[in-house]
Amino acid sequence: MQNIRRYVLMALVVLLLYVLVVFPEFAKILAGVAILLIGMMNLSNGFKAFSGGILENILTKSTDTRFKSIVFGVVTTILMQSSTLVSVISISFLSAGLITLAQGIGIIFGANLGNSAGSWLIVGLTSINISMLAIPLIVCGVLLGFQKDSILKGAGAIFMGIGFFFLGVDYIKVGFESYKEIVDLSHFNFEGFRGVLIFVGLGALTTGIVQSSHATLAIIISALISGQIGFENALAATLGTSVGGVVTAVVASLSTNIEGKKLAIANCIFNFTIAIIVIVAFPFFVKLVNVIANFLGIEAANYALKTALFHTLFNLVAVLLISLFIRQIVFVLDKMIKAPKDRDMDAPLYLDSNIIEYPDTAIDALQKESVHLYNNAYALVAHTIGFNRSDIRGKESFDFIVKNKKWFSGDVDLDYLYKRKIKVLFDGIMEFATKAQRYVEDENKNHRIYSFKIAARNLTEATKNLKLIQANMKVYSNSKNPYLADKYNAMRKDLGMLLRSVEELKTMKDENAHLILKQLLAAKEMPKEFDYQNMRDVEKLISEEKISVANGTSILNDSAFVAEIAIHLIEAIGIVFSKENVSKLD
Repeated sequence: MQNIRRYVLMALVVLLLYVLVVFPEFAKILAGVAILLIGMMNLSNGFKAFSGGILENILTKSTDTRFKSIVFGVVTTILMQSSTLVSVISISFLSAGLITLAQGIGIIFGANLGNSAGSWLIVGLTSINISMLAIPLIVCGVLLGFQKDSILKGAGAIFMGIGFFFLGVDYIKVGFESYKEIVDLSHFNFEGFRGVLIFVGLGALTTGIVQSSHATLAIIISALISGQIGFENALAATLGTSVGGVVTAVVASLSTNIEGKKLAIANCIFNFTIAIIVIVAFPFFVKLVNVIANFLGIEAANYALKTALFHTLFNLVAVLLISLFIRQIVFVLDKMIKAPKDRDMDAPLYLDSNIIEYPDTAIDALQKESVHLYNNAYALVAHTIGFNRSDIRGKESFDFIVKNKKWFSGDVDLDYLYKRKIKVLFDGIMEFATKAQRYVEDENKNHRIYSFKIAARNLTEATKNLKLIQANMKVYSNSKNPYLADKYNAMRKDLGMLLRSVEELKTMKDENAHLILKQLLAAKEMPKEFDYQNMRDVEKLISEEKISVANGTSILNDSAFVAEIAIHLIEAIGIVFSKENVSKLD
């Protein structure tokens, strides 16, 4: 199958080369599209280099209201000239749990409105000789790109991005002007409702293929200026760019969790809803554009500016109208779209490959995923020592719980749960952290990412040791021999107190949580001391014939395993809930 795909692709490349050689004017248009896309990629890479936590901090702290979320989407899209990049970032950050679904929807809506600024820019660029500006920008960008400093590299990528963007628009414009002398596409203009549907479809298809609404807009506006397509057909194709623009967001959501998929669907709702409204009321929108253009002093024959105005108008209408229903959209998406029901099989919740290039965000995601792994390990430890979550989180003393509550019936299949609750998260954290380190130059951040690998390994090792104590813990803590039962219940209570301390830590304010964390870390040697104390106690119990030698050996072995489990948990807790990231967590 792979060979067939390879041969098909090679055949298409050969065919494309033939078409480009035989039709040089058409080749110039496609070259313009390719150059423009290169510019968009360089712009995206350049802004990523400048993120350094700024974008992440603004995104998480300045989107707490619907209005702020929309404004953030508008402003960042205008600056980056890529609603696709903003949409992908929003989906990724939502998947990482850094923003809510409502915030993400607001950003996506704003990004669609901000995207309309690109049409005004393209119109302006097609009216001047921008190739004179493009070459100096590209040359300066290449020069900066050879520097070692990441900031200078980022600036170079932005310069090259703008330069290639300008050059791509110029190639497309010149290509259509040359193409007009050979083929007159104006014969293919369609009027009325049929024409609207055809050109909306063409705009959507082109945008979906080239994965850039800006590239499609450049084609539409250049074709309009050269007289290749009519005004109303250009408006319909412009509307189609919004429909086709959802493809990239949908593709990006395929690798995310269920929240990312919800946001991609919300983006589809936005674009499809306004498309249907405008198609149904298309004559009204055309008249409204003419009225507003006349009011703004735009000449009646300046169809390019009117197209940019139309692009802004329908997106503004969509934002004003659909943003009123963000809460309802969230409610419907939460009700209708749920994760597959496989309660036993877990999966990483926050590790999205699209945020690996953003160090601060990657660190936040790793911290959240490490808490997720700890919670799973905590559940396994609690069940292995015979306690449930209410016992751990409650206020009753463990002496009371041990004395008055019976051990739950049934055995926990630790091998099964380890594979489906622990190892899958451990593998995910290790893979994500390793990839994230490639994009980190700051030594402290690199160390922080590495520390999460250590924490994940400690939690994994802690759960591995549970199987070694499981059978004896349940049998001997319920033994009729009070001395044997007392020793095993003491182990249970020690681990229970450790888990309870962490549960209390998770609900405390930062300063108090930090003090508790320091106390836990200071107590890291205590499990070993308890183990040594057990050895002396066991020797005494055996000498007094209160327990058998076999029982004493079991106590010593299991006490050593419990000490290792406690030490692994404490070391992991010291990383996962360290001062940098201590916060209220569910």
